[in-house]
Amino acid sequence: MRMAIRGLPVVSVTIGLAASLAGCTQPQVPPPAVVATLPPPPAPPPPAMPEGGYRDYQTPAQRSDGSYVTPNFEMTNAAAVWHLRGALNVAALACDQAGGGVLEGYNAWIKAHPAALDAAAQQYLHEWEETGWGDWRDAYEAQQTRLYNFYSQQTIRVAFCAAARNEIGTVATVADADLPAYARAALKRLDKPFIDFYTAFDAWRDYYAPKVPPPKFVATIPEEPVEASAPSAPVTSAQSVPVVPTGGTP
Repeated sequence: MRMAIRGLPVVSVTIGLAASLAGCTQPQVPPPAVVATLPPPPAPPPPAMPEGGYRDYQTPAQRSDGSYVTPNFEMTNAAAVWHLRGALNVAALACDQAGGGVLEGYNAWIKAHPAALDAAAQQYLHEWEETGWGDWRDAYEAQQTRLYNFYSQQTIRVAFCAAARNEIGTVATVADADLPAYARAALKRLDKPFIDFYTAFDAWRDYYAPKVPPPKFVATIPEEPVEASAPSAPVTSAQSVPVVPTGGTP
């Protein structure tokens, strides 16, 4: 038997109560997401001294753009050809104990292109003479000595000889007219082992160099000496001055 509350069916009251309870239900809050934290990447290892280096090794000076000073800088065409001949000449004489493979190719190149090499030598010598320096020949000889010493560095011998073997395999096939352009590019390749060594050594040296800043210099202005004033005459009081009696000698 259905009962009515104030004339309303029981079913209506039940539905309304259910709706009221549903409105009071709190929404479920999802749990906070777990964020995985990764450990920081390991620090890079300290730079190593390049093979053949030693503590007191001195790298060449650097220009403002960071490049190193070498004998092959701002060359004329004749200078580039003659410097290439000098570099490969050093390799032919010095690479027997570092893999060899240069002497035969060097001799073949010299014999195959004598006119072009002689013309470059004469033009390069003339360019030094044109400087007008009184000691231009001495300056030329000093430059040649510097060139040979540069490529004769024992610390970079193995890498230099490897680069020289690559060049000696192709230089004999280069036409005389193309030799200046080839020489400029070849000298960059021959210089690369030296540049790589200098870069690696400077990175090692700078890493281990003392990080203590130099002491600050504070300029001090010396104080001017104070001139001593002449001592003033002692002041005596009137009572201490003797009174001379009038009318006679004391």
